[in-house]
Amino acid sequence: MSSLAVLPLADRCSYSSFTKSSLSLVNPYLENRDCFFLELSGPRKRSIQQKNVHELKEATKRSLLRKSIDSISFNRGQAAATLERLEAFSPEVAANFSIKADTVDDLIMRLYSQCNDDQAVTSYVALSYCWTQNSRINLSSENLQKIASKEFEYCMPIHPSLFQALLNERQSESEGVWCDQVCIDQSNEVEKQVAIGLMDIIYKEARCVIVALDDITIDVAEEEYLRRYIETYNGLKLNDEARRIPRLRETPPDVSSFHILISLYEKILGAKWFTRAWCAHEMRMGKRHAFLVQCTHIRGRSDTVFRFDGSFLMHMICLAVEFPVHHDITTVRVKLRKVMNIVDGIMKRGQTNNHLDAFTQVFMLHAGGNPKLPLDRRIIDANREKLAIVLNSVGSGLTVQHPSSDRHGEPLATYNECFRVISLLALAANNAAVLCTSGSPFRSEHSTSTKSWLRWPAIDDEDNMSTRGRTMIDTSRILVDAGPRTETVQLDCLILGQSHHFYNPSNYYTSEAQRFLSGCNDHHIGDLNSRFYNWRRLIDLNIETRYVFTLIVACMIQCGISWILDSMKLCGTSFAFHKTADILLSKKNNVNTDIFVHSFVRTVEDKDQLDIILKFGYYIFEKCLHRPWESQQILSAAPHIIAPTSGGPHLIYLPFDHAVTAVMPTALLADEYTDLPRVWLLSRKMVHGAPRFELQGRSRIFGPSFSHRTAAQSVQNLKVYGPL
Repeated sequence: MSSLAVLPLADRCSYSSFTKSSLSLVNPYLENRDCFFLELSGPRKRSIQQKNVHELKEATKRSLLRKSIDSISFNRGQAAATLERLEAFSPEVAANFSIKADTVDDLIMRLYSQCNDDQAVTSYVALSYCWTQNSRINLSSENLQKIASKEFEYCMPIHPSLFQALLNERQSESEGVWCDQVCIDQSNEVEKQVAIGLMDIIYKEARCVIVALDDITIDVAEEEYLRRYIETYNGLKLNDEARRIPRLRETPPDVSSFHILISLYEKILGAKWFTRAWCAHEMRMGKRHAFLVQCTHIRGRSDTVFRFDGSFLMHMICLAVEFPVHHDITTVRVKLRKVMNIVDGIMKRGQTNNHLDAFTQVFMLHAGGNPKLPLDRRIIDANREKLAIVLNSVGSGLTVQHPSSDRHGEPLATYNECFRVISLLALAANNAAVLCTSGSPFRSEHSTSTKSWLRWPAIDDEDNMSTRGRTMIDTSRILVDAGPRTETVQLDCLILGQSHHFYNPSNYYTSEAQRFLSGCNDHHIGDLNSRFYNWRRLIDLNIETRYVFTLIVACMIQCGISWILDSMKLCGTSFAFHKTADILLSKKNNVNTDIFVHSFVRTVEDKDQLDIILKFGYYIFEKCLHRPWESQQILSAAPHIIAPTSGGPHLIYLPFDHAVTAVMPTALLADEYTDLPRVWLLSRKMVHGAPRFELQGRSRIFGPSFSHRTAAQSVQNLKVYGPL
């Protein structure tokens, strides 16, 4: 008897030569295979019979979703407090949201299964795919009658071969399949809204998320190449670094000659699925992923499907760093790394806790909206879908209100207005991110004359805005006035200094910094080929970057070795320098604080110490400058030292024309926020005989801790306006 004969599934398929001949299990996951080919034979299902879509009993539904039910109850209390604060900030914005009901009770959960025994269903897989016009259900009166009588046949949501492969992913015949097209009553708006609010739970609790890339196919040459390539890939151990960072440090990287692999990579990332907001959300929520791509029909009446998981996709992304790919694919790759939450080559699943980060991820992707609506209303509906995804992504416990016909105005009509709504919601949720964005000033698309204290996130803000593990800010003393012409924020702030408190490093220390950098170059300190904090490449980039980096080093020298060590320790987990800081600490009492003299570079140990210091200087440079390759941006500001009378010394990055007052909201004094741009740079103007402070920008600050500062040292209820 062949190995296929023992498969209990009614929808059988044969495996490629990579499958063990002794296979007696249904699911290939149990073989520890990441990618392989499935050879499908026999007739294909052309439709899904409604009689095979079963509504689950309450006990079965709760058993499948039990791990997430407790979190819903927990979030309801947080959601109520958030909505109350948002109502105080802006009743107009708060009207867009409501607290999720106990929607597990309200959820009607159906699964596709050929097993009629409800109690036998102990798990399910969830399908993630792109809707097409052909897959939408025609809700005619005749079809509605068939649906009511359980005699309707749904159009296949994906290609029949991919659906066959989807069925093969089940562990048994009793394992269900969840697909929104057939498991949600598309004619019932209330049911749809409940399901949308729980989409994160549905995909989070699925045993596996099956992704159907239905708009691409793998051609013959690509298939033949892949069969050879994955034989080597599957031979690697699961924890082998070559899987995560393939061909690391190869010179030259021979992958550049693999034009077929490049073509395949571009084809996969060019699939529509990677541009859809809902698809990205489904991927982030999933525990495990399996991607299905149809191969060109070449083997008689059989079909071939290539199946790979998230690890192989991440492998290709890392491999493709060396690829000279098309610009559009590069853009998709950047988006995908963000969507997949890839950090240091590892994909991290689950929810984020940063509203602005989730907003950026979701709104760079596409959502269709209701196709029955006029174009302008469809755009608003698409924005509502995206906001629903953001709310699910952060576990807010809130849902987007279905718009009523008597509502006046629409705050969700544009990208800018959606950003404003999410920013205020983030502040109401005690999220520090909205107080630390350092990009350009926010402007309303409805009225460009409206001045707001809000700012867009800068390029590197998103990587540092996570508040997980941080003390959440207290917004009880923060007031927002969202008027038609101005939007202001009122909060307690610690005054750090005014213009006369800031100064550049002296000429002496600037000269010492130049000598120091020249000496380090002469003694070949630092690895020129290092991928991280490569200060040697930085100073060779252009004259402007070398000048600014020299000023940073001069500030560090002037502040002294104790300041450097304390600052490195305070930055802590932001980088790995703390592991070797003990070397410098051991030298602290044995050498003069001016350890940077040219003659200090004597031993290998000395070189390592100085390389650590310069890497910390690069860290400061990178945190203060979002676009170091743009010389115009570099020359617009410079590092300054705040006078010790303000509790310093502290290093801060300020514009050359620094007629500003530097303040720090007391909500951000804790050390957990050290790596964020938490210093507000305010200009002071007299309006009708009274001072008015306008937010000109935000900056990071390095130096001693502010956590010991008390409320008595701060200015109460400082009202901050947006810039002109």
